[in-house]
Amino acid sequence: MILYDGFKKILAVNEQTLEMLGYASLEEFKKEVYDVAQLFLRKPGYIHEFRSFHWIDYVLTNNTVNHRALLQTKDGRILEVFVRVSQLSNLAQPQHFYLVTFELNTYNECDVDVQPPATTQPQGPQTTAPATKQIVITPKEHPKPNVAEIAVELNLSEEIVEDFIKEYIKQALEKFEEIQESFAKKDKERIYSILHTLKGVAANLRLKPAYEILSKAKKDTKLDELTTIVEEYYGYILHIAKLYGIEAPQELTLKTATLEQAQPAPKPQEPEQSQKPRVTKDEPVKAANELGLSLEEYQAYLKELINEIKLNLAYNNYNELHKLASFARNLYLQECAKYLDQVNVNQNPELVRQCIRDLEQLKNEPNPFIVTAQDLKDSLELIQIDKQDFIDIIEDLVIELKTLHNIKMRKEKFLKKAKQLKSVAESLRLSNLVLLLNNIITNYPLDKVLAKQFEEAIVSLEKSVREIK
Repeated sequence: MILYDGFKKILAVNEQTLEMLGYASLEEFKKEVYDVAQLFLRKPGYIHEFRSFHWIDYVLTNNTVNHRALLQTKDGRILEVFVRVSQLSNLAQPQHFYLVTFELNTYNECDVDVQPPATTQPQGPQTTAPATKQIVITPKEHPKPNVAEIAVELNLSEEIVEDFIKEYIKQALEKFEEIQESFAKKDKERIYSILHTLKGVAANLRLKPAYEILSKAKKDTKLDELTTIVEEYYGYILHIAKLYGIEAPQELTLKTATLEQAQPAPKPQEPEQSQKPRVTKDEPVKAANELGLSLEEYQAYLKELINEIKLNLAYNNYNELHKLASFARNLYLQECAKYLDQVNVNQNPELVRQCIRDLEQLKNEPNPFIVTAQDLKDSLELIQIDKQDFIDIIEDLVIELKTLHNIKMRKEKFLKKAKQLKSVAESLRLSNLVLLLNNIITNYPLDKVLAKQFEEAIVSLEKSVREIK
């Protein structure tokens, strides 16, 4: 748990977080770190230290997803954590505070259980209306949190701890309506996600009863079991809300389905073409506005997503492609995310290529294998070698690519050389070039379109290396 002031400067760090990050004291931490984002590793799908805006603002304005970060500790370990940010008001002063909490990812939250399409029809149409059940939730007595003990454990004042607990109660009450809507839709995944988030904050605040209740919720928990957990949890919340003088209803009413109703007969499976993810030209503008980004910043993230999809496609790494769904969802590319959620089941490379082509249309780039000067700069930043050495390698690579393109070779020699150059492109993290060479290897002999794209890619690489000199 880390407390920031209204200017996003670190005020306090609890001992558990310091220990996790590998620091012996707050003084040692502050000597080396002015913002915890310095420890975030830059990787698609994870938050990091943004150049144009503060990462705390990004998390607060994009609170519909679970944000993850890769933390590099002082001793070199890399931890994947869920990041939560709460904005706290200060009654004594006009400024506010930000509470940042981390929860270690002990499971792979990106893995979504996806069932293959049904191949059989139900015996007859199901027209039964969903039966509903109303559960009245009333306060359930629990001991009041021992603020003095929690304050000592978190190395914070009792006043701050009480403020955090009150804020948590308010957030939990605000989440009830969303939970109610999710029950109406029978969206077990969303219910679990909300409860999981509330559990993480309860653990950080040492609210043991809330943590123990919410720990019963698992990804495979049935809907009726989730109902019981929600009832028990909000009984606790209503009780401590009363203890702390938080405005809350005397009781809450949870409406749930009493039966797992049979669904209407599914429509016949449509041809594969209709399953291809589609995007529209105005999506970048809308998404950038939603995220509070400039269009240029949004395009940079879009490019990052495309590159990662290309690299994983080149290796037929469907599981990693599946994990990129959360990155696409963060960019409000819902159709793309929907497909990537299922890609490890379908394992259809043509559909992945279609997804890439659709995303490329948003960048208005006719040739997806073009290598820009910015691509080279990004590569240089990633691999961190001397700039002149990097330029020398690229210039040699251009010569070898021209040889492969212009000189006739036996198939075995051609493919061997193409594989060697693909290995070089991989080490340089030039994803466009990796995918191009992979296409060349798998589609030999080249047709006119691929041969033209190969030529244009070489020209672009040669031009770009001159620009970064």
